[in-house]
Amino acid sequence: MATNHIPLIMQRLAQIVAEDRIRKYSNKLIVKIIVILKIYGVSYRSSKYFFNNHKEFMELLNIKDIPNFRTLSCRSLRIDWHFINSSIIDIINPYNDSAAVDSSVVKTCKDTTAQGRRKNGKYKDPESSWCYGTMGYEYGRKVHAAIDTDSLSIQEWKTTTASVYDKNIAFEMIDSIRNYNYILMDAAYDSSDIYDYIFENAHTMPVIDTNRRRGIVQDRLTYNRKLGIALRKKRIIKIQIAVGDRKDIFHS
Repeated sequence: MATNHIPLIMQRLAQIVAEDRIRKYSNKLIVKIIVILKIYGVSYRSSKYFFNNHKEFMELLNIKDIPNFRTLSCRSLRIDWHFINSSIIDIINPYNDSAAVDSSVVKTCKDTTAQGRRKNGKYKDPESSWCYGTMGYEYGRKVHAAIDTDSLSIQEWKTTTASVYDKNIAFEMIDSIRNYNYILMDAAYDSSDIYDYIFENAHTMPVIDTNRRRGIVQDRLTYNRKLGIALRKKRIIKIQIAVGDRKDIFHS
């Protein structure tokens, strides 16, 4: 990232971060310092050395000294980084188009170790469990996330044990991206309650893959699921037409 972008980022952060009370180091200052450190890949322990060798950032932040690494580490845990990320995206691109919700298993140990513990019944991580997915049976934890598909910025995330169904955490993820034009989800989220929640609580259109095991039985579809499937098909047709038009232009 070019150095001349830093002042603009600092201005935007000043608009986003709120203060809860008067402190020696304000929330805005802490966030600005941490963002600069992240941009340049500098650890909290090396922060004083970094800023002492980059006086231009000290002048930009209008400070003569910076907090020690313990203060930075402690204060960073109390900052709502999800809100800051989403607010920056809203400033950069106020016309949010598409967001995606998905979950992925994070293995906490090797497969052979997990199988051994399964036979012995001696599990060391109480937060890990077994689940069945596209890769077969897996042992570990599960990360659920909602992301902006253009910037790949995480809007919300949560970690659970692996046995938790994806759609059980989907409602929290949907809340974080309720103002996007489209929410993209795979077949694990193809259920009537997901469609109902989106249509009743969000200003967006669900684009959800059909679960092949459930299929589409017209007589058994709820109104919102039928509407969601119809809108998804309509969007796919529009995309195919647009792609076809572009191919005609390229071949002409």
